[in-house]
Amino acid sequence: MNATADFLAILLTSLVPILAAAVGGMFAERARASNIALDGCMLVAALAAIVAGAKSGNPWIGVLVAVAAGAAYSAILAFAAFFLRCDLIIAGIAANLLATGVTLLVVQNVLDSPGTYSPTGVDLVPRVPLGPLADIPVLGRALDRQSALLYVTVVLAVVAAIVLNRTRFGVHVKAVGESDEAALAVGIKPILVRTVTILISGACAGVGGAYLSTSSVASFNSQLTGGLGFIAFAAVIFGRATPWGTVLASLLFAAATSLSIRLQGTDLGIQQLVHALPYVATVVALSVQAIGLTRRDRYDVSETTYVPAIIPKG
Repeated sequence: MNATADFLAILLTSLVPILAAAVGGMFAERARASNIALDGCMLVAALAAIVAGAKSGNPWIGVLVAVAAGAAYSAILAFAAFFLRCDLIIAGIAANLLATGVTLLVVQNVLDSPGTYSPTGVDLVPRVPLGPLADIPVLGRALDRQSALLYVTVVLAVVAAIVLNRTRFGVHVKAVGESDEAALAVGIKPILVRTVTILISGACAGVGGAYLSTSSVASFNSQLTGGLGFIAFAAVIFGRATPWGTVLASLLFAAATSLSIRLQGTDLGIQQLVHALPYVATVVALSVQAIGLTRRDRYDVSETTYVPAIIPKG
């Protein structure tokens, strides 16, 4: 029972940065503006969060600064893609590489730290005690004293689902994702919508970055994200950029991450594979999806008034 609760607690801890970034990436993906630079946005935001938190003495100010930093960094990607006409994927890869170099430069030359920035006396984002509810079997133990950013991320996912499915902005995002010509015909500006969605994705990635540097330990290094931004992007793709699909895919990858953490230190003789487990799960999931899409593309699927018709291409 305790082992299950402990595994679930680690899963929820692993879920926060993945889901926060994936929720934002979902908007960009639905508008056909894939933000592959989620990892870079998280890294820049993580540094901004710990610096602002240390200077202000308030971790929530650090979180707000991280959100702004993530959005600002994603604005560079939008500028390169939509105004300088760079390829969006190449610009995203460049943004990730730039984030690693810039953060390391700031840590070493501005913050005067050799590689890891660990300011003293920094308050972490508070953890939420459940009180008597902590006695609930399994779930109570797992949720007790989780970071407040877990609940922020859950609210963020709910709000994102409502915005995407129930608001005019969500309709605009879907319209741009379907057809630029149709969107322009009804007065929607595709470039503006895509720019806004990329800014949203960067801001949400900022929440994940802030969690990494100000929730468990108050420290930062240029390898802090460990590829979590790419896993979040994979969750968006695997979840078909839908709210429920993105949440479930994020849970899947968080479960692989938590399993990797639980297996560390065990005498299995395959520690390299254990460390690679989250990334192996990501590759396998995307491969399964690619195979499914390939098989589906062999058929023309159309709906009639009576029954669906599935006609092989031959």
